[in-house]
Amino acid sequence: MEDVLTEIPPPSRFFQEDLNNFTPPSPPLPSPFLLLSQNPNEAAEPPLRPSLLIVALSSPSLHLFHNVSSKTLIGTLVLPETPFSGNSINPSLKDKSSNIYSLDRHQNPKNPTLLVSFQCPIAAERCHPVAKLLISQQIVPQRVLILDSIQSRNFRGKLSRDEAVAFKLETTSERKAPSLSLEYFPSASVVDGLGAALLAACEINNIKATLCVTWPQFGASVLSLIRSLIFPALDLDLSISAGQNMAPSLCFRTFILQFMLLVFSILNTSLQASEPPLTLDYYASACPNLFDIVKKEMECAVLSDPRNAALIVRLHFHDCFVQGCDGSVLLDDTITLTGEKKASPNIHSLKGFRIIDKIKNNLESECPGIVSCADILTIAARDAVILVGGPYWDVPLGRKDSITASPELAEANLPTANEGLATIISKFLYQGLSVTDMVALSGAHTIGMARCKNVRARIYGGDFEATSGSNPLSQSYLSSLKSTCPPVGGVGDNNITAMDYVTPDLFDNSFYHLLLKGEGLLSSDQEMYSSLFGIQTKQLVKQYAADPVAFFQQFSDSMVKLGNITNQDSFATGEVRKSCRFVNT
Repeated sequence: MEDVLTEIPPPSRFFQEDLNNFTPPSPPLPSPFLLLSQNPNEAAEPPLRPSLLIVALSSPSLHLFHNVSSKTLIGTLVLPETPFSGNSINPSLKDKSSNIYSLDRHQNPKNPTLLVSFQCPIAAERCHPVAKLLISQQIVPQRVLILDSIQSRNFRGKLSRDEAVAFKLETTSERKAPSLSLEYFPSASVVDGLGAALLAACEINNIKATLCVTWPQFGASVLSLIRSLIFPALDLDLSISAGQNMAPSLCFRTFILQFMLLVFSILNTSLQASEPPLTLDYYASACPNLFDIVKKEMECAVLSDPRNAALIVRLHFHDCFVQGCDGSVLLDDTITLTGEKKASPNIHSLKGFRIIDKIKNNLESECPGIVSCADILTIAARDAVILVGGPYWDVPLGRKDSITASPELAEANLPTANEGLATIISKFLYQGLSVTDMVALSGAHTIGMARCKNVRARIYGGDFEATSGSNPLSQSYLSSLKSTCPPVGGVGDNNITAMDYVTPDLFDNSFYHLLLKGEGLLSSDQEMYSSLFGIQTKQLVKQYAADPVAFFQQFSDSMVKLGNITNQDSFATGEVRKSCRFVNT
């Protein structure tokens, strides 16, 4: 972000009482102190020397770390002026506390990772004593990561409440080996409070430290940003085992990345691309002609209209990102159930339901009550890709159909065309899919179509011209897009255009070549190559553009992972529907 200079005077560092010479001085407060638990079998070795000290100050970071179950409470920071009354016995986000946790004490007892969670405001005059206590007296960290929020009153520029942003400030020693790939906090703006005091204490003591400030102060968008801001910029080996002691010289970025992966594994236990109870021969004896029946119907559908291949792949993707791959996206609305078809990411976007209905009817005639709709959709997606020139992969089977649907999760979980890269990545990570999976699966857009409503902002807002440059061929393509999609909102919203205008009916790597030229149709696609945060995604786009075999291999592997996102509840309460549109009665 460019430095924003305005006529607004810089925010004052003085408080009103500081400017009033007649205000009597406040009585001195008792010094803050630490209460630390100690194993009676261990000799006292003050101070603590953590390899990493994480200080959570912002509400999103507090919420994120509160849900980490594998932390161990080892102490608290006591401010005598803050009463303990009203605090619960078990840690709660409603408590006014400043607790200290160990995140890997058993694996690394000598140099653990510590988390300090500040759930109560720290007065300005107390910031430096608290910082001194944490940094140089009883705790001497090797590295420090501070997570704070931007205060709008301290920022000399415009901050949109609809977009999550993050900046960083670093100590001199940290700049020599930078950790987070973020822009620096703009000058002429102010970071104050405990975050600034901690960073200053680290600078004085020559400790490597990063202060990460995010905006807005609340909301799901900034929570997703904090979860995901590390990942797009890194390409790291994650093979270090959980029980292996990490050397103090281990790259700070690697440690943060692994810790954030640990957070995701704890927070997202309900939906993971893990090893589900699926097998390749699930229907071998009960319905041996399954694959032939699905293949025959898909051949007819794609032969009649090649775009049907993309429709089925999209159906499968939208199914798996909501409750797992359980066929919930196929359910119609009834008196007792609200389906997902009318959720905003799905309405006017999902088609192909009749193709699945026809396959289901044929299978019910061949082997009634055996094959689930979720499995039919998964096989059909694989065959759809093959029929337009894409790769083959084995499809594990054994899913059950859910008896519920969730339009709310469809709204929250499904990526949209104009979301930023960090948000898109966070939604894939939530499903247990990696950045590599995201870039590879996005390659399915090589056979996709987009509605004008989803591309109008990119082609008329100047973003397309900014990424494609002054290439005459790109300008000609842009003119064609504008003729298909009028600028007036509501007019032609449902007009469609190919996301890969070069080979729209062929599954290949042409999509990535368009991104290299800045001609990605969706903003969310082009961000993978053009975003400042997309260091890793940019390299993957280049790789798949240069090596179609690598793209096909990764796409196959990622589709298996996508299909393995299972709804664990469906294995207990699910069924094999007689009709894919309705639960059994």
